[in-house]
Amino acid sequence: MTAARQLAVGIALLAAGCLTGAQTMEQDLAYQRWQRCDTFSTIVLQRINLDGRVIAAGRETEREPFLACMAEQAREQRRSKPDLVVPEPVVNPLPR
Repeated sequence: MTAARQLAVGIALLAAGCLTGAQTMEQDLAYQRWQRCDTFSTIVLQRINLDGRVIAAGRETEREPFLACMAEQAREQRRSKPDLVVPEPVVNPLPR
């Protein structure tokens, strides 16, 4: 097998491995909350932890409205899933 072919096979296997990584239910629900609150121009999603904690970065001016939106979305989700535990989102300051 040529080096180029080995590299192509390796990349394909790596990509397939990344695609099979399943998200937790908590991550799925957190992503739904994020999508509904992704209306603030300075708030950027950094990651969603396995427990469903949303980690974002953004400007101080939009932090509180974003957190209020996320809290409202959590309340909505708890209506159909009363036992749902939703960790508080984190908004890190953007570098200046």
